[in-house]
Amino acid sequence: MKLRTFALVGLLLLATTASADTAVYDLDAKNAKEIAEALARVMAAQCTAPPNRNPLMCRVELLPTGQLLVEAPAAAQPQVAAVIKAIAAREAAPTTRVTLQYWVIYGAPGKPAAPDSALLPLDAVVQQLQRAHGDLSFSLLDTTTLTTQSGSSGGARGGSLNIDQNPRATGNDLDLTARIEFAPKPIFPDLNVNLSVRVSIKKGEFVVLGERTAVEVHSGEQEKDLPVDIRQKSGMLFFVVHWQ
Repeated sequence: MKLRTFALVGLLLLATTASADTAVYDLDAKNAKEIAEALARVMAAQCTAPPNRNPLMCRVELLPTGQLLVEAPAAAQPQVAAVIKAIAAREAAPTTRVTLQYWVIYGAPGKPAAPDSALLPLDAVVQQLQRAHGDLSFSLLDTTTLTTQSGSSGGARGGSLNIDQNPRATGNDLDLTARIEFAPKPIFPDLNVNLSVRVSIKKGEFVVLGERTAVEVHSGEQEKDLPVDIRQKSGMLFFVVHWQ
């Protein structure tokens, strides 16, 4: 959805310092969240006061009823109403939902072992990585799936793999901005990965977002059964995303 008409609201808000007025607007449920977020961003940018001036009173809130509450200078409310009416007249389709799955896989040094069944969906990716990096035995460290509306931010947090994403889909093309945090203690106690990416993805495509070396740490009991050269040898971490 294009919301360029919000520029009119911004111009009007800058031109007035009148006291705030509160109004409630009905929204189409198909795009209510997107409209509310876009209008809130405009209000936040335009209501910031320059030095030595009082800030304008502005607030946008999507109510549980699906209505939009707008607090803004009274003179701005007709423009807000006009913009919302213009959006409704376009009869926009519902905002696309985007489902992305993220994987962190580890390539341990040495000859490939029996395939990890959890990596079967990534078989083509694993084969490509083996061609690029040589003999590595791959295993899955973590994975998460996140669904958000196109143009809206969302996150999955609470484990070793934390994701913040903002996808924008147009047909079968996706522009993804994402931040990935990975801290897989105790396997990699000194590892704390922060990866910020912006990448274009095709529908159904797998993309390797990043890679880095990592030294796996084993307990004393585990080390007894491992050759010395394997205990200290670095493996590789790979971060993969798939647009389902």
